[in-house]
Amino acid sequence: MQSEKIAKKIVEESAVLLKNEDQVLPFAQNQRIAFFGRSQLITYFSGNGSGAAKGAKNNNILMACIEKGICPAEELKCWYQAQAAAEAARPEEEFDFSRMKDLVNSGLMYEIFGRYHAPAPEYTVPEAVLEGAAAFTDTAVLVLGRDAGGEECDRHREGDYELTQTELALVEAVCTGFPKVVLVLNCNGLIDLSWTEEYPSLKSILFLGIPGQEGPAALAEILTGAVNPSGKLPVTIARKYEDYPSAMHFSWDKEHPEKLLTYENYGLDPVQNGSVGFAKSPVTVYWEDIYAGYRYFDTFGKKPLFAFGFGLSYTRFEISAIQVIKENDGFHILSEVHNIGGRAGRETVQVYLSAAGTRSERPYQELKGFAKTELLQPGEKQEQEIVIPWRELAVYQEDTACRVVEKGSYRLRLGSSSADTRVIALIEAEEDVVLERCHNRLGLRACNRGKIEFLTQTAGMTMQESREGENTVAKFILSEEDRGRLQTETEKRRMDEAESAEPLNKRLSVKLTALEKKGLLQKCTDQQLAALCVGFGPGIPFSAYGSGSDPETIFDENGKPLTTNSHPVGVNGYVSPALEEKGIYSIFYKDGPAGIGMTAWPSEMLLACAFDRKLWRQFGDAAGAECEKAQVDVWLAPAVNLHRSPLGGRNFEYFSEDPYLTGVCACEVAKGVQENHRVLVCPKHFAVNEQETYRRGSAKKNYDAADSILTERAARELYLKPFEMLVRDAGISCIMTSFNKINGTFAGENADLCTHILREEWGYQGAVVTDWGDMDIVVDGADAVAAGNDIVMPGGPPVIAQILKGLQEKRVTREQMETAVGHLLEMLGRLRH
Repeated sequence: MQSEKIAKKIVEESAVLLKNEDQVLPFAQNQRIAFFGRSQLITYFSGNGSGAAKGAKNNNILMACIEKGICPAEELKCWYQAQAAAEAARPEEEFDFSRMKDLVNSGLMYEIFGRYHAPAPEYTVPEAVLEGAAAFTDTAVLVLGRDAGGEECDRHREGDYELTQTELALVEAVCTGFPKVVLVLNCNGLIDLSWTEEYPSLKSILFLGIPGQEGPAALAEILTGAVNPSGKLPVTIARKYEDYPSAMHFSWDKEHPEKLLTYENYGLDPVQNGSVGFAKSPVTVYWEDIYAGYRYFDTFGKKPLFAFGFGLSYTRFEISAIQVIKENDGFHILSEVHNIGGRAGRETVQVYLSAAGTRSERPYQELKGFAKTELLQPGEKQEQEIVIPWRELAVYQEDTACRVVEKGSYRLRLGSSSADTRVIALIEAEEDVVLERCHNRLGLRACNRGKIEFLTQTAGMTMQESREGENTVAKFILSEEDRGRLQTETEKRRMDEAESAEPLNKRLSVKLTALEKKGLLQKCTDQQLAALCVGFGPGIPFSAYGSGSDPETIFDENGKPLTTNSHPVGVNGYVSPALEEKGIYSIFYKDGPAGIGMTAWPSEMLLACAFDRKLWRQFGDAAGAECEKAQVDVWLAPAVNLHRSPLGGRNFEYFSEDPYLTGVCACEVAKGVQENHRVLVCPKHFAVNEQETYRRGSAKKNYDAADSILTERAARELYLKPFEMLVRDAGISCIMTSFNKINGTFAGENADLCTHILREEWGYQGAVVTDWGDMDIVVDGADAVAAGNDIVMPGGPPVIAQILKGLQEKRVTREQMETAVGHLLEMLGRLRH
C-alpha cells in the first residue's frame, strides 16, 4: 500500500544517527548480533492519548532484523521471547466502563487517562545466557524504550527521563560484556544520555523515536546499510536535566503535590490573577523567555551532548556557500553540498540568523531556513537555494507593539547543525524599519510585572563568544530602497493573504448571501444558535462508552430535538450539530496527529527529524486520503506546541523545540491534506500548552487550571509563531484552543488570542473550537463564545445551558453567537465546495 511505503520512508529519512565510532554501523551481511532490551520484542510504535497510532500491523525490531539477514544469538533470542510471552500472559488492569458517566461528569476521566505509568522494568538476563551471547559475537544491539507520559500526564525525571535501576544494570552488563555496542532509542521523547560517555564500548547511538508500524522494517534497512540515515535532531539533547533552562520551572510530579509550582512560589497573588477558592493554583513560568532550546545553549555557552540540527551519516559531506543575493522577497542563499565519502546519502543545509547591536536582545542564532539534498552518490554535488524572507529579520518590540527590523548588524550563518555554523553574509541596517504595527496582547498581568525576573543576557551568565568566521561571501547595507521594499513587501504579503482567502469567500458568497436573504441567522432562535455553538452529543468526551441515556441536544416546546447528527459515520461527541431544514449539516472531527486509525504513522517528533518538506507534504496527502476514505471532515492535527522540557508528556506528538521548524512541518502537512482532499486540518493546542500537569486543573482536588506565565514577546516570537504560519501560509479553516490559562485567562476565553491576534492581526476567517473537555476546570461556554472561541467541544446540553445563562447575564450577546455560527458556516462551506 502507498501509505505503508510513505510511513516506512519517513522513518528511513528521519532516524538520527547520533554516534558511530569505528564505523560499527552499518552491519555486514549475515553479521552476528546479540540483541538486548525488552523493546526489541515489545517495540513502541505509538504514543498515548490523541497522539496514539492505531494500525493493523504488530511487528517488532528483532523479527525485522532477522528478516534482513542479521543473525541473532539464538539462546538469548529464545530467552527474551519467553520473557515477553510471560509478560503478555499476565492480566492487565481493567477499567470499569459502567462508571464512565459519573467519572466524566466529575472531571475524573482525564485523571484516569492521565494517570502516570512508569516504564516497564527491563528483564534481568541470566549470566550464563549473557556469556553465551558474548561467545557468539562481539557486537550487541541494546534497545531502550519509553512510552510514559501522554494527555494530562507529564513524564517523570527519576526512573523515566533518567534510566531505571533495571536499565542501568542491563547497560552495565552489556557495555562491559561486549566490545562493540549499538544503542537504539525507541522512545517517545528524550532520555538522559550522559551515561553513554562512560562506556568506550558504546560505539553507535541511533534515535528511532516512536516510528509507527513500519518502524522496525525501516530500522533493519538502516542497520544493514540498505538505507543511509539522514535525520537531524529537532531538539537539543543536554548533558544533564539541569542544563535545560526550563528545569526549575516545570511541574511534573502529580504524586507529590508539595512539588507543584504555584503563584506563591514566585511571590505572586493567586487572587489578583483570578484564581479564587482553589486549594492550589498551579503555574508554569516561562522563565527562559526567548531563550528556549538551542537559543539558550548557544547564547549562554552551555555545550549540549548533541546539538539541535545534528545528525550523522554513513558518508561525509562538505557544505560551501556559493553566493548570497539580495532580492525583492529576501535573501537568496546558494550553497553546494559535496558527498566526499564512500556511500550514497543525503545532507541538510541549515541557515541561521544572528543579530548584534540591535535595541532588543536577540539569541545567538535562530534557524531561518533549511534544505535537504536528493540522494547524492559518492563524489556527487548538488546546489541548494534557500530564501530568507525580509520579515525573518524582524523582532517584536513590546513597548511599541511593532514588528521591527531594528538598526544593527545581522549575520547569515550556514552549516549542518546549530553547533556547526559559519558566517556567510553581513547585513547592516542603519535605521529601524517598522514592518507591522500591532497592539499589546497576551502580556503579563499588571499585578505580576516586575515580580518575575525572566532570563536576559544581562543576568550575569556567561555569554557565548561570537564565531564570526572570515570567509563571508557577501556584505549588504540596507538602503533607502531596501527599507521601502521591506514595507512594500509587508503590504504585498497582507494583500496576498487576503487574495488567498478570496476563493473561499467566493465559494461561500452565493450560499451565505442566500442564507442571509432568508434571514437564517436572524431567524434562528437563541436556543438554536446556542445549540450550534457546541458539539452534538451528551457533552462528554468518549461518549461512545456512555450508556446513551443522556440527551444529545436540547428540545423545543413540542419535545422535538433542536439539532441532530446528520453525518453518515460521525459519532456523537465528535460531530457538530445539524439544522438540516436550514441547510446546516454536521461536521465530523477525528484525532489525531499520528493518523485516524488506518495506518499507524510515525510520531510528529520523528517526522520533524526528516527536515524534508516534500516528505512532509506526502505524509499530509496520505493522511488526508485516509480521512477522506473514512469520511472524516476535520483531522484534529497537526499538534504544534513546542518541546520546552524533556519531561513534556506529549513531546512525541509535537514537532520540535524550534518555532520555525515546527511551522514549516505543520504547513507542509496541512497543504498536503487540504490541497488534495476535501478535508480540513485543525492545528492544536492554541496556545502555550507545553505542560500537561494540571493543564485543566482538577475538580476532585480543587486545583485550578495551570497558568502559563510568559512575556508577550516570547509568546509571539516562539509559541504563537507556528500557528501564525499555518494561518498566513497554509490557509487553515479550523483551529483548537488549549485548556490552560495564559497570563491568568483561559485560552478558550481569551479575546486577545481568539479574536484580536488570530482574526484582526493574522486575518483568520475560519472556526475556533475548544479542546474536548468535560465539567472540570475548563472555560465556560458563554465566555468562550464571547471571546471568539466559536465552538465548545464536545459541548452538548450542559454547555448550551451555560451559553443561554451567559446570554441572560449579558456575558455574551446574540450578535457574538451569530458571529460564532457564521464561522461554523464558513468552515462548512469550505468542506462542501
